[in-house]
Parts: sequence; C-alpha cells; structure tokens
Amino acid sequence: MVDQPNILLLIFDTLRADAPSYGDSAFPVETETIDEIARRGTAFDSAFAVGPWTPPSHGAMFSGRYPNSTGFNGAWPTMPDSVPLLADWFADRGYQTYGIPGPAKMGSETGLDRGFNHYFEVYEEVAERPSLAYFKQLLTDPLIRRDFVRLVGRGNDYYTEIKFEKLRKWLDNTSEPFFAMANLTTVHAPYDPPRPYKQEATPELSRPRYGLSEELLNQPCEYDSPVVNDDRLFAAADGADAQSIALRYRDDPSSISTSEIEVLRRWYAASLRYLDDRLSTFFDWFSSESLADNTIIVLTSDHGELFGEHNAMYHGNFLYDEITHVPLVFAGPNVPAGERRTDLVSHIDLFATLCDLCGLEAPTTDGISLFGKRRREAVFTAEAPSNLHDTNAADTVSTDTLREFELGRKSVRTSDYRFELRSDGSERLYRLPGETLIDDPDESIIESLRDRVIKTLGAEFNDSRGEADVDDDLSAGVRRNLRELGYIE
Repeated sequence: MVDQPNILLLIFDTLRADAPSYGDSAFPVETETIDEIARRGTAFDSAFAVGPWTPPSHGAMFSGRYPNSTGFNGAWPTMPDSVPLLADWFADRGYQTYGIPGPAKMGSETGLDRGFNHYFEVYEEVAERPSLAYFKQLLTDPLIRRDFVRLVGRGNDYYTEIKFEKLRKWLDNTSEPFFAMANLTTVHAPYDPPRPYKQEATPELSRPRYGLSEELLNQPCEYDSPVVNDDRLFAAADGADAQSIALRYRDDPSSISTSEIEVLRRWYAASLRYLDDRLSTFFDWFSSESLADNTIIVLTSDHGELFGEHNAMYHGNFLYDEITHVPLVFAGPNVPAGERRTDLVSHIDLFATLCDLCGLEAPTTDGISLFGKRRREAVFTAEAPSNLHDTNAADTVSTDTLREFELGRKSVRTSDYRFELRSDGSERLYRLPGETLIDDPDESIIESLRDRVIKTLGAEFNDSRGEADVDDDLSAGVRRNLRELGYIE
C-alpha cells in the first residue's frame, strides 16, 4: 500500500461556484491558494451538488448515490449501514481515515462518520462560550487557549484554525495512505471573518475595540451608511433567523435593500479571503512535510448561497444554480494538470472518481469516474418537502410564498434547460443560462425531461424535513451548532 495515493477532501460549506477567483468570479475577492491548486490540477466549471443544503449533499458525496436510493434525505436522516461510504470503503482497503464535519447536520448521529477512525465534532468537543466548561478547557487545552487569544483580539473564525490544527496534528501522527475529510463553515452565515478582514471589506463598519466584547458581551456594531438599516443588515447576516428572513424576503424583496445585500456579499467575500489565507498556511505546511506529491486533493462545496437572486436568500428549499452550482477541483497523482473542463459533473461522481484515481475497484454507485471516457448529458438535484419554517414569520407571508417553501422539488439540468418537478404536481422549465422561466414550454421537451427525472430520482416525494424531525435527545453542542447556522430556532 506504500504507493497508494493519499486523499484530502476539503469541503467549503456554502461556497458558490462563482466565488473563487480562478473562474468568472462574481465577488470582490482573490483566492490565490485555491487558484493555485486549480492550476496544478483539473477544475470542473460545471459541477453540481445533489441537494441545496448539507444533509442530501454530503450523503450523495459520501455514498455516490442519490437520496431516493439511500433514503438519506430530510432534516435529520440516517445513512443505512448497507450503503458503502467513502471512508468505510477506503478504510477497508488499508487507509487511515480522519473526518471533521462542519454543521451538526453531518454529525455522528447521521451515520456519516462510518469508516472514519477519528471524527472530530468541534461543536461537541469545544464547550459553549462563555461557560465553566469552556474556561476549564482554557486551562488544559493549548488549542483552545490559542483560539481564545484570537477571539479576544481578532474575533471569531468559526473553528477554522482549530480544524486545520486538528488535521495537521492527525497527519503528523498517522501513516500513509490516508483519507482525510474536513468541512469548513468559514463562509457560511453569519459571514463574519476575523476583524481585519471584515473591516477592510467594509470600512463603514464600526465595532467594539476587542473581538471578545462583541462575541461574549454582545456589544453592538454600527454600519455608517444612510442607505443601510443596521437592524435589518445584522439580522440578515446573523443567520439565526435565516428561515424567517428568507420567507419574508421571498414575499417582499424590499424587506432587505440592495445596499444591504451588497454588504452581505462583501462580508461573504471577506470570509472566503480569510479561508484562502488559512488554506495557504496549511498547504505550506503540507508541502513542507512532503505530503503534497502523493496526495489527491479535492476542493468542493456542499452547496452555494443566494443573495437576492430569484427573489430568494440563503440556501435550502430552492434548486437554482446559485445554490446547486459548486466549485470542484482535483489535483495530485494521476490528475491532468492545468485543465479546465466545462462538461456537466455531479457530486455523485466523487466516489467512483477517487476509486479510479487510486486504482481501486468501486462499489456500485450512481456516478461515473470523471477521468474515464464517459461524459454526462445531465445532472440531477432534489429537495424533500419541508415544514421547517418559523411559524410567526409564516403567519405574515402569503399562502403562495409559504407553499414555495414547503414544496419538494426534483430537477434535471442539461446544457440548455433546467426542468423541475414539484411535489404538488406542478412543473417548471427554465432556459439556460440565466434560468429564465419559459411560460409556454414545448411539451415534447417537458415530457423528455420529466421522464429523465422520474427514471433517476423517482416520482414520489416520500420524505420531509422539518422541526418535527429533530430529535429531542440531541446534545447541547449539536443544538447550539444548529442554532448558530440558522437550522433551528
């Protein structure tokens, strides 16, 4: 097994395909580290997630199968033991495995930890700030002390450095070959990178002198602009009320101004710049340890984010390109260098591709090897029906808006069209690029695309996601993480 390549899978939670600067970036940020890895490998410019949020997307990446095949859908799904998972498959073939989930929605309760020798769930390992347990950790854990020092001066980084440090320590003490995965929520709402990054992006922002005051004492910030409403801006950025804000914005786009959305975009870009800088530090170390030459590096995202496009905000619920179109880069052994590919690819293809690059037989999946001869003509995405919304907000919006958030959706995307089948039996056909709704579609096109959706994703919408799915026995750490990311109230 000495010659087997290692695998490093980094998932940048909520990162849109048009955010990194190696492509046609729509955001004011230079991502030098991500760009360099893309130049050293192959970048897929038309890669798509299987779902619009964390659970279905990771389930598909880890299994190589669609949600209707695994049943891994809804708010709190569990992956069946009968479904082979990436870490499990590689561990059985001699790989050392290490995983760092991002949101608790991919925590050990979901079964996505299967096959990982170690699964570092930071929301379980690091106590809530401030608390007695957290201050005890300050005395005993050097990593927590460094995190606290950063918090005092520069502000929160949502465990980005802790995760990279944990990954470095594990790599320092493991044998090859290894399979390591980390999800980094750095660019997820609340779009709040450490202070120098956020301040440079928006000099109009006035905030307490020390990050600790803002984080623990809840001292307010102010945004000095006559066209920005502070209350609306900070509420929209916070993420804790994401579902409520998304409902109201869908019903009335004037509830968040274009100026306020532009600030959110700048903070999102600043978060990405911070993430790219941390990647640079990590990969400098990674190369110095002579690990880069024999490691397949995969960079991707589980989904994107809406900033007012299509009269929508955040992610989940909808299947627009801004949510499902994701970056995907492969670099390392057996990967062509300096290539940019525009053919349609899916997260479903990740499993088969990694097995192919490592010379291993793959289990039966719904995917193909991206470096084989086959090419896709279409990609598929799906979202289960939902009742996950704030009841107070639901009472203030129209019935049509509420229905939009409750519908399940199944979609097929070709180079020319995106077709969407909905759980109420309605259908939509969009012309690409731009996803322009076609009012009077050609029935032959509809019929052909409908058949493809049903053949691949099934006709039924059996699963649902919502607050009723959340187990009352979830740990305090998991609940805290879900609240921070806006998944529960």
